[in-house]
Amino acid sequence: MAAADQVLHVTNAYVRGLPPGVANTAAYMTLENNSDSDMVLTGAETSASKSSSLHETVSRNGGMTMEHVMSATIPANGSLELKTGGLHLMLMGLKRPLASGDTVNLTLKFDGGFVKTMDVPVISVLDE
Repeated sequence: MAAADQVLHVTNAYVRGLPPGVANTAAYMTLENNSDSDMVLTGAETSASKSSSLHETVSRNGGMTMEHVMSATIPANGSLELKTGGLHLMLMGLKRPLASGDTVNLTLKFDGGFVKTMDVPVISVLDE
């Protein structure tokens, strides 16, 4: 398989900016796999937060909750959407408030040691 940068195309990526004092936020995007093999996303890293991990919003006991997931597969020649109300990247323990106009340097990690690093814009909930 070629390097992740050559086979993975990322669109509509953004980090949700929240009011000061909120410790966690999320990153959303669409990941397009242009290879003939599945790609398995195992997590992410950023210097903007103490930790980051994949989470999925699920319905449980009559309410909605988030659960940590270990990985997500982007099918060969297919796509995976990280979105509100579904699978997404949680950025936990923000080191500073994030506001519209900021960017977050985010590294996606995949099985096999592949990585993709990119600058992701912050879009504040106050602007939505």
